[in-house]
Amino acid sequence: MSLTPFGQDKFISVNHLQLHYVEWGTPGNPPIVLLHGFQSNAHTWDTFSRAMADTYHILALDQRGHGDTSWAPEGNYAPDAFISDIVGFMDALNLGPAYLIGHSMGGRHAAMVAADYPAKAAKVVIVDTPAELPPNIMELLNRTPESDTPPEPETFDTFEEVVRNGIAQYPLTPEGELRHANYHNLYRGADGKWHWRWDLTLLERRRLNRSLQLDLYPYLQRVQCPALLIRGQQSPLLTPEIAQKMVQYLPHGRLLEIPDTAHTVNADNAHTFNTMTAAFYLSSTPRVPGIL
Repeated sequence: MSLTPFGQDKFISVNHLQLHYVEWGTPGNPPIVLLHGFQSNAHTWDTFSRAMADTYHILALDQRGHGDTSWAPEGNYAPDAFISDIVGFMDALNLGPAYLIGHSMGGRHAAMVAADYPAKAAKVVIVDTPAELPPNIMELLNRTPESDTPPEPETFDTFEEVVRNGIAQYPLTPEGELRHANYHNLYRGADGKWHWRWDLTLLERRRLNRSLQLDLYPYLQRVQCPALLIRGQQSPLLTPEIAQKMVQYLPHGRLLEIPDTAHTVNADNAHTFNTMTAAFYLSSTPRVPGIL
């Protein structure tokens, strides 16, 4: 039976957590598992999911500590915990080899799943995920004084304030995409203010692990399925040099740069992202037009 064209919000218990996901398309069609970035949520994939729902069975997951998924007990946000959730999620839904797409943090997790659980991945798309931070960002981190003070919860008086901040921070992202993503990334509390949905412990973990480094290269070289690395042409995180280095580690990898995009590639230029991703999935080899 085909699902509604708007996606269905569902929950499933995995690793003693209630994982929230958005399901689109028809079960039995080739499955796509979508993994959002840090401090984001499953609904950032809605534009992509709607475009693909006629052909694929799409499952966009809120990862632990994000969106409507449970926060991690004892603040366990180690990479292995995320990977265990993703693999457990796929097992619980009896998914065969799936197409994995991950943005930023989600791209790391998609690559790790493909490397360590090759039977789970038919193809993988890694979206603006740097295997290492570029030197200018590392230099900025090293110049920033360390603090023993945990981050304070950020609140907003109005939703429009959030939107204005988003427009300033992500000038290439259409306002409609910003509104949609942030609507699902915040809730209005009893105090009348808007609060982020994600667990503040995620920021604390980043503060205590300031370099944010995870050696992704050993995982990339173990990804045996076709892999597409997508870079936002104006991305400050995935530089051309790091992208070229990453694709050399992927045994069956190709690199694509999408114009008019920064870090949030799938939101900044949704039409091109959707078209090129669909072409990659439909091809018999990882090479598609426009890939370097």
